[in-house]
Amino acid sequence: MPDFRLTNYRQYLVSIRKRFNYLFTFDDFFSSPQSASNFCILRHDVDRKPANALKMAELEKDMGVCSTYYFRAKRHVLKPGIIRSIAALGHEIGYHYESLSDQKGDVEKAIKDFQFNLDRLRSIVPVTTIAMHGAPLSRFNNRDLWGAPEWYWMLKDKFGIKGEVYLDIDYSDIAYITDTGRNWKMAKDNLRDHVGSNIQVDLDSQEALVKYLKNPHDKLVFQTHPERWSDSFAGYGTQLLADTLINQIKRIL
Repeated sequence: MPDFRLTNYRQYLVSIRKRFNYLFTFDDFFSSPQSASNFCILRHDVDRKPANALKMAELEKDMGVCSTYYFRAKRHVLKPGIIRSIAALGHEIGYHYESLSDQKGDVEKAIKDFQFNLDRLRSIVPVTTIAMHGAPLSRFNNRDLWGAPEWYWMLKDKFGIKGEVYLDIDYSDIAYITDTGRNWKMAKDNLRDHVGSNIQVDLDSQEALVKYLKNPHDKLVFQTHPERWSDSFAGYGTQLLADTLINQIKRIL
């Protein structure tokens, strides 16, 4: 059975709801003392196919689950109607920024680009948290937008940001699972989506993930990209081909 089907995602959610006391959004997490001993944060990076994100958000709503959706500011992704619909289901909307890679490493232009696109997204829904887009085909790492720590804190205050998911969380005691690269192995086809976790979770199959979620570490961030999750044969196959091609390019780079 294919791994990246919404029916499988529902199965993962069943296990997650059973095993965790708290299911946070990132806004919840940054607003709290971050002292909970048992929690899961569901994170979705909407890189493409926002309609897939809406289907995933509706499934989560049916399951009584709230999560965080990070939207890129690209024309094919920034769809106001879909974004408002996901927010109306009770989910958080965040900004998936890629300003440094878009501006070819020019920090001054990138900061202006960041503010412009953050304002565009905030004209649709409230936004309090952000996550960089890995942009694996660019030589520029979007985390480098912020420069020195003191520069980051100044800009964070200026933009009214509660937190950046890579910079403001101590992942040392948090398990981090991501479908980046269309697999559950952190080092395979994954150039930049890494955190400093001491909890090693490296899964080689859907069966291994199902087994892990029955007895997971007590703090977990579970990240997906809705573009690759579909119960449609055509949608699944098209994304499989696209992911395979992108992974080949990553390996060359």
